[in-house]
Amino acid sequence: MNRIRLLLPLSLLLSMVAGVLTVPWSASAEAASKSQFACDTTDAPDKGWVLPIYVHQPGQDKYDADLGALLNAIWETDQTFDASAQRFEISRRIRFLQDGDCRPVVAKLPFVKGRNRAEMSKALGENLAAQPALVRKLWPTNRVKPLFFVRDNDITNSCTGGGADAGLSNGGAILPRWCWGEAGLTHELLHTFGLSHCNDDPKNGNDPLCRNSGSKPECKSDAASNYHLDSCRIDEFRYFEPTPVKQPPLAKNRNVAFSPYLIQDQPSPVWNLRLKAVDNGKCLDDSGQQVVQRSCADTKNQTWQRSIDADGYLTIRNAGTGECLKMADTVTTEKCVAKERSQQWLPQAEQERTSFVSRAGGRLSVKDKSDGALAVRDAGGTVVAELLGGTTAASAPAKNPEATTTPTPTRTPEPSTAPTMAPEPLPSAGPQARTVGFKSSYGTCLTATRTQASLKACPTKWRVVPVARGAVQLRYGSGCLALGPARQGKRAVVLTACRGTAKGQRWLLESQQDGTATVKSATTKATRLVGLPAGKSARVYAKAAYTKNALRFVIR
Repeated sequence: MNRIRLLLPLSLLLSMVAGVLTVPWSASAEAASKSQFACDTTDAPDKGWVLPIYVHQPGQDKYDADLGALLNAIWETDQTFDASAQRFEISRRIRFLQDGDCRPVVAKLPFVKGRNRAEMSKALGENLAAQPALVRKLWPTNRVKPLFFVRDNDITNSCTGGGADAGLSNGGAILPRWCWGEAGLTHELLHTFGLSHCNDDPKNGNDPLCRNSGSKPECKSDAASNYHLDSCRIDEFRYFEPTPVKQPPLAKNRNVAFSPYLIQDQPSPVWNLRLKAVDNGKCLDDSGQQVVQRSCADTKNQTWQRSIDADGYLTIRNAGTGECLKMADTVTTEKCVAKERSQQWLPQAEQERTSFVSRAGGRLSVKDKSDGALAVRDAGGTVVAELLGGTTAASAPAKNPEATTTPTPTRTPEPSTAPTMAPEPLPSAGPQARTVGFKSSYGTCLTATRTQASLKACPTKWRVVPVARGAVQLRYGSGCLALGPARQGKRAVVLTACRGTAKGQRWLLESQQDGTATVKSATTKATRLVGLPAGKSARVYAKAAYTKNALRFVIR
């Protein structure tokens, strides 16, 4: 797979977090226009702040290289909150610690391998003197919610989030590198508001906290059921309710919509972007009769405008024609029509990049690499967004109900060392999953059939999908890599139908010092993938093995 491109141009990324706080906060429309994020100019005792923290081992700071993925995760999560709120004709954005130009402040924390990850907040306190001035000022107030973005899986390999309630109880989340993304962050951030999983209760539907749970058609049939906060809204698992939808009303400390960590009056602006093919960097162009890819140019017909509609979906409008992108087997643009499912889109934010899927089904892609290739549904050429900047702000919300009383701030315990369930993907390749190849040290790639896994010619692409406690499913085609029958001290490795609870389908990706990874069963002590006999065309089995004797893969 080609190297993933940054979602944002490097110059825009650096301008978003350049430097630390060197000027006083100021309230101005100009400042707001320079940032993707909602602005708040003053602190108050009833406000909470969200702080992204880049965590690295001493001497292994790769901040500049990792910044794109971190910023994409926090911004797309901010957009998830606002898209969820727009269904109620109001706005909700995340209140990040920010500088005078409304750009997020990102703290940096060296953290020694082997130290208990539950001590990250304590470690930040110990390192407070090295932090930006605003972090030093606000951290002691117990109103800062930390989001620890951990670049090294040797520090931790499990996504975790915890907190007391939706009030000023701060809490916190820990995200290893594989978990950086909108879906992983949304899931863990919701845990910091005191929410737990719904535990597959059939009364509940899909949700960022209740992935693929329940049986209510109204909660499972829509593409956004895994995306919007509290997507069902009428089930027993309610937590995001700007306006009452059921009695009795939600307890005021459980209603995330009125959390003091959210900004209530700044709907997301319309954002200009390019739609670029990952394979060749060409841009989608709407200057002709069809939407095709051409060499990128600074023209209106290659400029698209992303905005949130009243259903909480995205509309993608061409700046040159004024028409909206419409999903079909061959993608077109047509006159914009409200609530037209083929014109409604959801972002799929994976690490540094964001692609789009349609409410009508299918992923936006290009047919092939050629100049003039058509934009189509579900082809091999992935199309991703490159943000250019904001345009006019969205209209003020029609409704803005009064917030419930804010609870008194209390310090909650450090995030638990017990990991929480990592989110599962949308039915059509979820935003938190990633598509990669597993290239062995022999130069061949992992592949599998119903009867046998093996190493064969590259490339073979797998979907890596988080499932539970740091484990992932490895999906190939319509099946999942799984442990098969045991024989003569080893177990077959095969493809079987994917089941979220199947223990034999859960794997851990173990990072090694040379940059490779081994693949270990998540439900056994030391069962790892090995190649027998060793060589380029080896069959792949699972057996008890030290990492030095296991197959090693470059995953990309």
